[in-house]
Amino acid sequence: MNHTLTVRNAYGRDFKNKSQILKHYHSNFDFQNLDPMVRGAIVNKQDAKRFKVGYLRVRYNNLRDVQIIDVKKGDFQ
Repeated sequence: MNHTLTVRNAYGRDFKNKSQILKHYHSNFDFQNLDPMVRGAIVNKQDAKRFKVGYLRVRYNNLRDVQIIDVKKGDFQ
């Protein structure tokens, strides 16, 4: 399917830099989906692969900055 999800760190935490995002992702920790249709749904690395998500658009630094993770490569786009 290869769709893109816009997410942020789950449970009220925030990332300060890119390295924190990638470490969080590879540790299979949770992200919160920001899509208005499913706001609050939780997704992690395992879920993204299982549901064939192409990219995770990660909002961080109080939602001001964006980095995109290519799920297939496991690294930033």
